[in-house]
Amino acid sequence: MFGIDIFAILISISFLILALIVVKKEELELEKELIVAGGAAFIQLLILGFVVDVIFNLDIIFSLLMVFVMITVASAVISKNLKIKENGKRAVKYKIFTHTSLSLLIVSIISLLILNLSGIIEPEPVFIIPFMGIIVGNTTNGISLSLKGLLNEFKSNENILHGYLSLGATDMQASKPFIKKSINSAVIPQLNNLQTTGIIFIPGAMVGLLLGGMDPLYAATIQIIIMWMIVSSSIIASVIACNLLHKTLMYNVESFEITE
Repeated sequence: MFGIDIFAILISISFLILALIVVKKEELELEKELIVAGGAAFIQLLILGFVVDVIFNLDIIFSLLMVFVMITVASAVISKNLKIKENGKRAVKYKIFTHTSLSLLIVSIISLLILNLSGIIEPEPVFIIPFMGIIVGNTTNGISLSLKGLLNEFKSNENILHGYLSLGATDMQASKPFIKKSINSAVIPQLNNLQTTGIIFIPGAMVGLLLGGMDPLYAATIQIIIMWMIVSSSIIASVIACNLLHKTLMYNVESFEITE
């Protein structure tokens, strides 16, 4: 029951293989992405499993540094997901990285303050790192989907966008309808999760607490706070990122590989 269960891993990988078969059969062209993502998750979680004791015994400063590393990696992932062409402008890559980092940093600070002031977590690595991992991870997904959606909106509605600008609208005024639509689309999955939590599925954090013998009501309280923070962080960070990057994306659409 302890350590690496090779048999369990081999059996569970069959689910990934099944997904690959479906992807191949339906010609979704996601084989490489699925294999790379699955392999990366496996390696990263194994490494985390080996070093978790060391991490949880770190000083508070090193814990905050770990959160900064999370933010840095997340921003790099967002930049990669936007698929900037090889001949794309270096300044565009830099702006996407720095502005998404800033968005994640802002919501991370807010989340840490709320979690600490509420008394839900203590300012210790064993609490800070897992909670912030959940927040940063889910917020990264929200920002990535929002920016992808905004790029697609600019590309699909190029004539409308130019029409707004020709009528005297500022860059922000012209972008506003597209920002709104892209953010709405990006957060719908998380809003759906929020609505169905506890009825259709039990979230992972609550399952972990229950399996650890935690009081069910306390576990439910923790999960409620996490779910609220995930949705709120995604919305706030997506709004910040889209507002900071709308001009960069608007005038550099050609630098990206646009996918519908």
